[in-house]
Amino acid sequence: MRTCDICNRNNANEEEDDALLYGEWMVKQNVTVHYYCLLLSSNLPQRGGDSSGILGFLLRDIRQEAAAAQKRKCAFCREKGASVICFKCRIVFHMSCGLENRCVYQFCDDFRSYCEKCAPLDDYKRQLLADPPKSALCDICFRAISPFMLHNVTYGDCCRKGFAHRTCMRRYALASGYYLRCLWCRSKTFHDSIRLQSVFVPDRDATWERQPNAYSELHNRRMRCEQAICLCPKGRDFNRYSWNIQPCILCAAVGTHYKCYVGTMRLSRASANEPNNFKCKMCAEVEAKLQHPKHHLTSDETIDSSFYMPKHCNELSVATDDDSPVLSDDESSLINATIINNMASQRLKVPSSGEVNELKTQQSQQLEPLQPSTPISIESSVIDLPDTQPMSLQQLLTNFLKTPLLLRESFINDDHFYLVVYEYNDELENPCIGSCTLRFGLDDQRLGDFSEETLMHLQLVETDIWCRDNNRGVYDKIDQYFENNM
Repeated sequence: MRTCDICNRNNANEEEDDALLYGEWMVKQNVTVHYYCLLLSSNLPQRGGDSSGILGFLLRDIRQEAAAAQKRKCAFCREKGASVICFKCRIVFHMSCGLENRCVYQFCDDFRSYCEKCAPLDDYKRQLLADPPKSALCDICFRAISPFMLHNVTYGDCCRKGFAHRTCMRRYALASGYYLRCLWCRSKTFHDSIRLQSVFVPDRDATWERQPNAYSELHNRRMRCEQAICLCPKGRDFNRYSWNIQPCILCAAVGTHYKCYVGTMRLSRASANEPNNFKCKMCAEVEAKLQHPKHHLTSDETIDSSFYMPKHCNELSVATDDDSPVLSDDESSLINATIINNMASQRLKVPSSGEVNELKTQQSQQLEPLQPSTPISIESSVIDLPDTQPMSLQQLLTNFLKTPLLLRESFINDDHFYLVVYEYNDELENPCIGSCTLRFGLDDQRLGDFSEETLMHLQLVETDIWCRDNNRGVYDKIDQYFENNM
């Protein structure tokens, strides 16, 4: 059983076409996600190369977005785990729900998504909507496209000479890879334009080229003596007895009778009994030019790196919805599953409005004017630690997550319980340095009755840490208040 950490969809009822719709399952270090969930999550940046994390998506970024998605409700199914944001109206929804509700995904550049109302339309699309073809056939499966719906078909924007089912085109594009061409005019621009029609095109070799023994027929070659002067009395093709044809030990594409090789090179007769060391002229020249050893690259056993695609991420805000408790950075909107809400008084007392005014009067002469704060981007909001976490997690538990824990909030997602706590460093002037999200199984005996007292004194282990960031929650608001009013 696999469950996507972002969209919460599992493979209990997985069908044959699910890989076409949601992408391959990607599993690494206790992180399990659909590949398309990574690409289409609007606020998930790709900050690594194809060998970093999961195809360029760092594990800490995936965990952070997965935790954030569990606080958002889908605009269509009203369930948690929504991570795709419409580029125009900013509604948030599941990647799978978007497919069912005629949303448009663009598998290129910054991987924008649009709901049905906001989907971009050109003159040709408006014409198809106003007057859909009545007897269109899919030029891949040769079946009728009925009913003709714009969200269910694809076409070549280069020539506009025909149509195909979107599912058929997804299967064709996934199999073709680099070699995808327009079905109707063979244009190479089709490879890029079809990605704007919710079709993923991998940058890799075609399926038929990656099959085992795909080129086995190339090994069935006809060997003949390629020496300029062949000494064999029965001709260049004779390959028996003492006139065996020896292939080049490097390329094996060129051969020679070894007696012809010895005689032509004017070698001693004793060398005729030595093991084959024949090298053709071309291989000998190439070998002489090589000065550096070969480097063999190893591939990840779990992740297919041929799926790697670069993604440019622009952080999007989520549209407000009174009926849907969508969570962003605003501490005031929390999901119904929240058990703990901004319980930050265990170590650092949060002053009330009266105390803040009194503190303002006492310290107004001591505070220096602060510079206006600048917006925090995704890159600057994440603590810059590589996936390998050079800081010992045990050191993190010892220094910043000492009991009693400084609780911030919690929520439940399927079979996991998430607890967000503040990281606290007593040695600093401003002790709260950020937040840490912990993840537990619902059957974890340490959680007890989920009471505040029990959660404050949890004995943590390294595997409990899910992700970290420098969001200080209510403490950032206090600092902002002083900055604006002092």
